[in-house]
Order: sequence, then C-alpha cells, then structure tokens
Amino acid sequence: MIGFDLLMPNDPAARFYGVTIAVVTNVEDDDNLGRVKVKFPWLTDEDESPWARVVTPMAGGDRGFYFLPEVDDEVLVAFEHGDMAFPYILGSLWNGKDKPPEKNDDGENNKRLIKSRSGHMIIFDDTEDKEQLIIQDKSGKNKITIDCENDAMTIQVEKDFTIEAKGKVTIKSKDDDMLLECKNLEIKTQSDCKINAGANCNIQAKTKGEFKAQSGLELNCSAGVKVNNGALEVM
Repeated sequence: MIGFDLLMPNDPAARFYGVTIAVVTNVEDDDNLGRVKVKFPWLTDEDESPWARVVTPMAGGDRGFYFLPEVDDEVLVAFEHGDMAFPYILGSLWNGKDKPPEKNDDGENNKRLIKSRSGHMIIFDDTEDKEQLIIQDKSGKNKITIDCENDAMTIQVEKDFTIEAKGKVTIKSKDDDMLLECKNLEIKTQSDCKINAGANCNIQAKTKGEFKAQSGLELNCSAGVKVNNGALEVM
C-alpha cells in the first residue's frame, strides 16, 4: 500500500483534510455493517481503502435508508479527523460515463426519482397540473400511478393480480359506480352468497342462463313472478 503510506506517515499531525473522489471496489461486508471499500484513482489503481461507513439520511437498529453504492460507482469520501484509516462515503457522483437516469433539458426540475440497477423506479412528478406519483417495475408494464390532478389511482399489471387477506376485504365506491369487466367471471364462497340491490337487479346472458341448488330454489316477489318463455318446462 505504497500510495496510502505516502498519506499516512508516522507523524500523527499529518492528516488529509477535506474531501476527495474515489471508486467503489467492494460492497461485500462480512460483518454486515453496510460498509464498502474504495480505491483512489488519483493515488493508486491497486490499493483498497479500509472499510468505509456510508452516510445515509437515517440509520438505526434494523431501520433506516439502505442504499449502498455499486462497485465501480464514483463516490465522494471524507476522513475522520483527516485520518485516511477511517474513510466515510458522503454520497455518489454522476460523471461523463455514468449519467443521471433523468434529463432536465427544460430547466423546470419537475421530476425526482429513484431507479435501481435493474430499472425499478419510484417517480415523483411535480409538473404543474399534471402531478403524479408512479411506482413501476423494470418493464414499465407493471405499475401503480397516483394522478394528483384527477384524484385517481391506476394499478396496471401485465398478467395476474392477486389481493389476499386473512381478515375482511371491503371494496367500496361511495359516490359513483363500480364496474367489473373481464372475459370470464367466477365467484366462490365457502358458505352463503348474497346479492342485495337497493333498486333494480338485472341479470342477462346472451346464450344460456342457469340457476342450480342442491336442496331447494325459491323465487319470491311481492308483486308476483312473471316467466315469459314459449318453451317453458317445469319439472
């Protein structure tokens, strides 16, 4: 570690104050303390630093922001009391090779986002009168969009969508209609099934309609029951 020896002489008064640029070389911390190692290209291409702690907006016992930089990311480093044996990662840096995931060509600075290595994103869009929050996967086909302007939310998935709960599930539209639209619809219950309409109830089938019950079937109407079919058969 000849390069480090130059900056860490025997004289304890010799310190490296300020900040410097480094490149991440190792993120596999066996002690699981969220540390990384770096090298300083301006000093040496071979020597690694000691384990460096990563500064984060919040950290504590089993909580906090867990965003480690990737290997080969450029980072900004400072040293405890100027001692290079105790480096701290202050943050990551974009550069000519590694560019930001979003552009700000118009200077409006409307979008903030978090984008992972595989392409998952959380997008905060502050465009005036078009504000929205988007959570989407790497394909962009599976996402949740909160439309602030229209007070609406859309959940979009490419294939299956599952809601599972051990307790009660309630879907309620307080002031407007609800529509279920699909190719085939199947409703299963382990015990009772009730459909209660506050006004009219209309069930239609373009081809065949069938009602079955293993014990009894009852049709009850206070104004009478009307059956209109030229080929009615009662068994």
